[in-house]
Amino acid sequence: MKQILHAVLVGLGAVGIMYGKQIVDHLGPESLTVMADAERVQRYRTGGILANGEPCPFRYRSWEEAEGPADAVFFATKYTTFADAADRAAAVIGPDTILVSLLNGIVSEEDLARRYGEKNLIYCSVQGMDATRTGNHVTYQNLGYAAVGEKDGSQSENLLAVRDFLASAGLDCRIPEDIRHHQWSKMMLNTGINQVTAVYGTTYGGVMSDPKLTALTRAAMKEVQAVAEPEGVHLTDEEIDDWLKLVASLAPDGTSSMCQDTRSRRKTEVGLFGGTAVRLGRKHHIPTPVNDELVKRIHEIEASWE
Repeated sequence: MKQILHAVLVGLGAVGIMYGKQIVDHLGPESLTVMADAERVQRYRTGGILANGEPCPFRYRSWEEAEGPADAVFFATKYTTFADAADRAAAVIGPDTILVSLLNGIVSEEDLARRYGEKNLIYCSVQGMDATRTGNHVTYQNLGYAAVGEKDGSQSENLLAVRDFLASAGLDCRIPEDIRHHQWSKMMLNTGINQVTAVYGTTYGGVMSDPKLTALTRAAMKEVQAVAEPEGVHLTDEEIDDWLKLVASLAPDGTSSMCQDTRSRRKTEVGLFGGTAVRLGRKHHIPTPVNDELVKRIHEIEASWE
């Protein structure tokens, strides 16, 4: 049975910090190495990283300090820096290294497959966390869960190794029947709620208490449903209803990671959500006017900071 004894984590956003902290707390600092460029590593070493007020005892290495192939590499960067991180990670990727992207959407796995092939790629979708990052400090109450799977639905040694590694770190890890559908469905949610909260600078409660914003969120999700069909993924109206019910159940003053980004003047991951819907709409000649407008508005917000 294949085991992950030492993993590399690339990216210390909210999800990376949460998962990294769980891993080192349960499996020891030697089980995980955080890798980044030299300047960022120096900043981490000097300023430290906090999770719910506790310091994270991460072991940091720059790419120049790579120590050979890891058993697994977990990517948790922002999508804006993902391409560079995926290239640099070649320093720790060997022929048997398992690759897992913790990014939302459906694009990062496609990028990794183009670079490294499908053989050791495990598909993943993380859901249900409520993390907020301010500077080097992440706060959260719910870790959520990771859904992992092989694209073809098989239960490979790599898949079971990832599940066992995350579970041994106290993380909820599930293997759905169809990981690709799982990823698409979560992207549908994010394309609606993340973009609407970011454009209008509002909370979950703000969206669900305003019929116009609720309808806009639903319309953005419906466009994802439309472009998913020719990609071989059937998303239902019931799923949209269920996601909106979930949003309505969240803390009304909570908000999406994309809104947190725009409030902090950080580059957003709009390319993962509306950008993907627009691209696939053009590919399949399906109109996406709602996402066209939301993507345009988010790019305008980002441009206003320059």
